[in-house]
Amino acid sequence: MHERERSARPWLVGALTLAVAFWLLDLAALRAGVPDPLDDTWEYGVAARHLIEGDGFRTRVIHPPLVGLMDDRATVPLLIHGPLMPILISPILAGTESVDSASVLSAVFAVLAAWLIFRIGERRFGAAIGAAAAGLFTIAPLTLRAVHHDPSLMVGAALLLAAIDRLDGDRPMPFISGVAIGLALLARAEMLAAAIVLLVFAGRRGAIAFAVGMLIVAAPWWLHNARATGQPFFNLSSYLLIGYTPAHPGLSVLRDFNLPPAAFPAALRSALPGLPAKWAEAFPHALKRMLLAPTGGSGWLTLIGAGLALRSERRSFAVLMIALAMIPLAIMTLTVYDPRYITPFLPIWALGAARGAEALSHFLPAWGRRPRAWAGALLLIVLPSVAPALREASREARSFERVIGVERRSLRGFEHWPNRLILSDTPDFVAFTTGRPVVWMTEAELVAARRDGRLPPGLRASDRWFHDTVHE
Repeated sequence: MHERERSARPWLVGALTLAVAFWLLDLAALRAGVPDPLDDTWEYGVAARHLIEGDGFRTRVIHPPLVGLMDDRATVPLLIHGPLMPILISPILAGTESVDSASVLSAVFAVLAAWLIFRIGERRFGAAIGAAAAGLFTIAPLTLRAVHHDPSLMVGAALLLAAIDRLDGDRPMPFISGVAIGLALLARAEMLAAAIVLLVFAGRRGAIAFAVGMLIVAAPWWLHNARATGQPFFNLSSYLLIGYTPAHPGLSVLRDFNLPPAAFPAALRSALPGLPAKWAEAFPHALKRMLLAPTGGSGWLTLIGAGLALRSERRSFAVLMIALAMIPLAIMTLTVYDPRYITPFLPIWALGAARGAEALSHFLPAWGRRPRAWAGALLLIVLPSVAPALREASREARSFERVIGVERRSLRGFEHWPNRLILSDTPDFVAFTTGRPVVWMTEAELVAARRDGRLPPGLRASDRWFHDTVHE
């Protein structure tokens, strides 16, 4: 073992011990990994069930723009989520017939991400910074929320890091990096933008191997999209480009029966003149969320770390990481300023903050420059954000347990008509619980559509179940 590896091992062991202990505390002791009935995890389970039954990548969670794609079993092609999450959820579902424990899968990928953060950080900045960044990522509130409510965010983070790691070593492996980012974009659609950034970073020699690796993984999925919609890069989340505007307030654009995939390009062109106003309003909010990552008290350290990296011999690496960090800023500006878009890229913030903390330690006396001293100070800075997040997650988990129990009892009997549609405002949960096809509508939208005669004929006799009504 080389001297560098021996000196780095205690830091790696410490980072991984913290990660494992943190998730054992959170998921086993606090039992905080209970899904929200509104989580996407339920639709991953619905799609996984279709895979287990041999139906391919289809779902019974039906967004109104896709109603025209329903088959005779009232299923539609999977077009809003990629195929990787149903594949990963399938073994859990086959063994337990439940997705309630999907947070364990999230935690596994969170630990994997922490290890990869350490590898990258240790190689570029030293073991102490790698370990501090891994720890900061582990306990960040955004990571905590992702583990509880959307495993795709942790899967995306780990695979993005794997792609960076395979390009950034002494012996780059661009083909393996391309495979990793290809898998990442099968979990998170925004990873297509990350793939373009990494392709540029791969250089002339590595670009072809990188592209081949990515295409081997991603091309079959693009073919699936093209066969369903005629658009290989189609993703229903793209509708949010015109969402949150006066014409399409909030998420209503995803519930518009008059906006099938074929009509979206024209709708986007029509909306373009009014979109700069949306971007101007969203950008400050998006920027604020970025400056509060990885925690409210440590975001400013990330700016210091990034600035120092740009002025060092690691400039090309810093440019790569900053370019990747701009992706969530662009997404939040163009679509909706939801901080969850930061989460797959959060390791970049953690590395920057750790580098910034180490740099500031040079202004302290000798004892303050010791790695354990500045790493401990960094921990004290982030604890005010972490402790309340843990308490709130535990409180929410008990609330979600009660809600899920009530709603499951309320849905008993709905499973008797397997192919009959249900209209609901929690389609993922209802489709998973009943095994029936569910069209996403709010109760107010149903009332308005029936009053104005805009409800499609095939949905007029549908059953209906609304989350808010159950709890009135």
